[in-house]
Amino acid sequence: MSSPKSFQEKNISTRALISGLWSHLNKRRKRQLFLLLFIMLSSALAELVSLASVVPFLAILTNPEIVWSNENIQRVLLFMGFNAKQNLLIPITICFCLCIVISAFIRLFNIWLYGRVAALIGSDFSCEVFRRNLYQPYSVHISRNSSELIAASTSQINLTVIALNLALQLISSSLIVIVLIFGFFLINKTAAILSLLIF
Repeated sequence: MSSPKSFQEKNISTRALISGLWSHLNKRRKRQLFLLLFIMLSSALAELVSLASVVPFLAILTNPEIVWSNENIQRVLLFMGFNAKQNLLIPITICFCLCIVISAFIRLFNIWLYGRVAALIGSDFSCEVFRRNLYQPYSVHISRNSSELIAASTSQINLTVIALNLALQLISSSLIVIVLIFGFFLINKTAAILSLLIF
């Protein structure tokens, strides 16, 4: 079992690593990471909308009278040309399917984007490592083992990309969980607490 001191040292080294990584990113990559954070939040909200729409959709399928009894919704539906509750099945199904498809598209785009950003950052680091090694004095080149350079520019960079990809995936998943919990608490506190306890 690790002592509090070793845990603190690991925590400091992790912060130092993240800080060092951030300081070596160029302005374009930093902007891309902020954009990625916005896409992650959009993906989380889309997940919330798609999951929250399941219960109303099933309720409307089993009892369309619920929608038709609401005067405001009835006015909108009449304006759109739906003059009977029996005609609601197709448009509501289409809206629900569109909601699910858009949510899935945003999620896939999010996964593709954080994989691409991690790969671009790895490419930047690889080019920077190669450039710095290339411009070292001749005395350094003849004294250094070439396997060190190969290891730094290939395996170490690859490990950095994998770690960054996993970190971005963790941030994205955490955002989705936070937004879903917050959303379900707003909709129904009792059901949200029971769901959390069950999970």
